[in-house]
Amino acid sequence: MGVETKELLTSENRYRDILKAILETPFIERGALGETLPQLGDELDGLLATLVEKMVVLELASQADSSIEARVPKTVYMVNPEEEAGVRECL
Repeated sequence: MGVETKELLTSENRYRDILKAILETPFIERGALGETLPQLGDELDGLLATLVEKMVVLELASQADSSIEARVPKTVYMVNPEEEAGVRECL
């Protein structure tokens, strides 16, 4: 994990909250993440974008659960496996 990422995680508790939620539930959908962290409200998307940009969190497209929604992929998040050990240390 880079120094910049460590500084980001130690300076802002909101990033830590997001990472804890994603580590507890890998492949969590955006909607479920919002329900898990309602205190972040509209800030969640911006915070997630920062974590995805820094490659701490991976944003993946997954196939929908039902055949009716199959044409609309759902977005899921997971902690980058290469960064996971460092993230767990910071938490």
